[in-house]
Amino acid sequence: GIVVAYKPTNWTSFDVVAKARGCLEADLKKAGHTFRRRSRLKVGHGGTLDPLAEGLLVLGIGAGCKGLEGYLKGGKAYRATARLGTETDTQDSSGAITRSEPAEHVTLAALRDAAAGLTGSILQRPPIYSALKRGGKPLHELARAGKIEEGDVEPRRVTVHSLEVSRFDAESGSFELLVDCAGGTYVRTLIVDLGRAVGSAAHMTGLVRTRVG
Repeated sequence: GIVVAYKPTNWTSFDVVAKARGCLEADLKKAGHTFRRRSRLKVGHGGTLDPLAEGLLVLGIGAGCKGLEGYLKGGKAYRATARLGTETDTQDSSGAITRSEPAEHVTLAALRDAAAGLTGSILQRPPIYSALKRGGKPLHELARAGKIEEGDVEPRRVTVHSLEVSRFDAESGSFELLVDCAGGTYVRTLIVDLGRAVGSAAHMTGLVRTRVG
C-alpha cells in the first residue's frame, strides 16, 4: 500500500523508512505473520527529504513500492525559509560559509522580480551535497571526500510552477518562499540562485514539504 508519513527535522528519509519497517514488522509478527530468514518487509519512499527538512514523505509498503515512481517525478510544494548575506557548501544552515556578500540593498520587490525569473522551465545545477549518484556513489559522499566540486555537476532542466516570496525582513535578511515545482527540483539551489540574482548571497534555513502529487 501507500501511506504518508511526516518526517521530522534531523531524521533522514531512510530513518523514516527504517522506523516504519520496524513498526510494521513488529505488528505483523504479533498478528502471527512469519518472515523467512533474512527476509524483510519491503518499504521505500517517494522522494528524498534532506535531514534539515521536515514534512510529507510518501512511503510504499510491499507491492505499493511499485507505485512510488509517480510520486518521485510528480509535483511537490514547499514552504522554505532563507537568509541573505552568505552561501554555504551545503546550500543550507548546516554547512560551512563559502561566500559572503552585502544584502542591505535588497528589497522585497527585487526578490519578487528575481523569483519571477526563476519560474517555468529552467536550468538548475544540482547541489554536490545531495543524494544524486555518480558512478554508483552519492554525490554527498564524493563531496565529503573532496572528489567533486560544484562546477563538476552538469545543470539539468527542472520545472518551477510558482515561486512566491511571501515574507521578507530587511533588517535580518531573512525571507520565506512558497514553492510549487516538479520532482527533481532543489529548493536549496533556488534560494542560492535567488540570492545571486539580487546581487547578494543566500542559503536555506528551513524547509517544510507541504504537498506531494
